[in-house]
Amino acid sequence: MGGSASSQLDEGKCAYIRGKTEASIKNFSPYYSRQYSVAFCNHVRSEVEQQRDLTSQFLKTKPPLEPGTVLYEAELSQFAEDIRKWKDRYVVVKNDFAVESYENKEAYQRGAVPKSRILPAGGKVLTSEEEYSLLSDKHFPDPTASSEKNSQPFLVLPKAFPVYLWQPYLRHGYFCFHEAAEQQKFSALLNDCIRHLNHDYMKQTTFEAQAFLEAVQFFRQEKGHYGAWEVITGDEVQVLWGSELWFLSLCGGGQDHSTNSPQEVARIEAGVSEAFP
Repeated sequence: MGGSASSQLDEGKCAYIRGKTEASIKNFSPYYSRQYSVAFCNHVRSEVEQQRDLTSQFLKTKPPLEPGTVLYEAELSQFAEDIRKWKDRYVVVKNDFAVESYENKEAYQRGAVPKSRILPAGGKVLTSEEEYSLLSDKHFPDPTASSEKNSQPFLVLPKAFPVYLWQPYLRHGYFCFHEAAEQQKFSALLNDCIRHLNHDYMKQTTFEAQAFLEAVQFFRQEKGHYGAWEVITGDEVQVLWGSELWFLSLCGGGQDHSTNSPQEVARIEAGVSEAFP
């Protein structure tokens, strides 16, 4: 995967990614408009007919926690993409399952804006450089990579126990701890967040959400993509990128992205965030 995390893109490449993405959204819009009309009509019909709510027939779920309930807070080392360095951050995870990083505990307590906010939907949690490299090579094999085991590390770690958050089509997260117990606690928390977030959008019952999911399905089918719906994870942006269709076009006109180097794929992933700050 190379010796450092993906570098920032220049303005020209950000403009290219922005243009390609805006063109893809324009191509997708007719699908959503059509399904929105259908879903809205069905919604109005249901309201007029006053259909009985069937949800009461199902088992009752556990009452949700109060909004803003803190599930985890601690100081740890996080790789800051904006300055390309490891920094000590105060990380807070509430019951919206977003990972928020603050300059320090005092900044969090006074209500400062977080330095970063990660929704880990669709992610994978890894706790070693070897696991991270294997997953990277599996998704984006590099035929020119050396087979030697003494290759340069992806990141120089400041502490002994890392946690890598792999997110397809999004910037990855890197964290580090002094103790194995801290590493295990945080990785378990991230896995719990991923489990909760992965299908939250599919649970929405609004006609807007149903229209969006059906539009993505028809959009994929007309491009020749059928099969399982593991791609539907996260919010609207992650669902669209999870379909791979837009990402493949950025990697080279819809071709197989395995022909791109890992560095190029990582730069494209990071470029999406930079092009749409």
